[in-house]
Amino acid sequence: MPEWEERCSWQRLKEDSEAREEFLAQSQTFIRHVASQACFRSLEWGRDDELSEALIAFNEAIDLFIEDKGVPFLAYARVLIKRRLIDYYRKQRLRQSISLDQDDIGRRIDVHLGLDDFREQEQNHERAEEIRQFSKALADFQLTFQDLVEASPKHRDTRETLLRAARELAFDPELWQHVERKGKVPMQALCLKTQIHPKVLERGRRYILAVALLMANQNDYVYLREYVLSREEGAKG
Repeated sequence: MPEWEERCSWQRLKEDSEAREEFLAQSQTFIRHVASQACFRSLEWGRDDELSEALIAFNEAIDLFIEDKGVPFLAYARVLIKRRLIDYYRKQRLRQSISLDQDDIGRRIDVHLGLDDFREQEQNHERAEEIRQFSKALADFQLTFQDLVEASPKHRDTRETLLRAARELAFDPELWQHVERKGKVPMQALCLKTQIHPKVLERGRRYILAVALLMANQNDYVYLREYVLSREEGAKG
């Protein structure tokens, strides 16, 4: 669960305009990321109309979202953003220059997608796409899902320790730049930063790297990241 979701009340976001504006401002990175991916080019606030459309869709997602439906809010918002942008390009007669998903072509776009319409099939499609992207990202580091399963710690304390290391690795710009540049975890620097024993870090190296990859690219892995963070909360309980 994203950190902001722990701090906010959905009912408050629906009713309190000031809280909603703050939430929308905090979510601009996610909105821009999803919209840029959907449009296959970099978008900038104040320059590209697509971001205004994406912001409208995200705002509508807040109104339509219901907590107890078992769907992550960001996954739901992501679909609404993509659908609105597809509709936008159709109206602008620009769809010839955009490679749209074949499942969406020829289908009437309902931007106001309710959670009851966010069917299991659509959720499964989103999850499958995340898994496909994550598998590809893991392969860049010579890792597989099987490696992740085998490396997953069985004990609660160990899992909590390695998740803490993964968080430090993912959100420290210098450490993560090293990962992206060298393709491996800077073990000595991570050890100094976390004060975790080197042997513990080395045994959990593959797990740390895989989880940090999810966290560092959290806007791409809405379902997978929620699963990891849910396990983290379980480890603390």
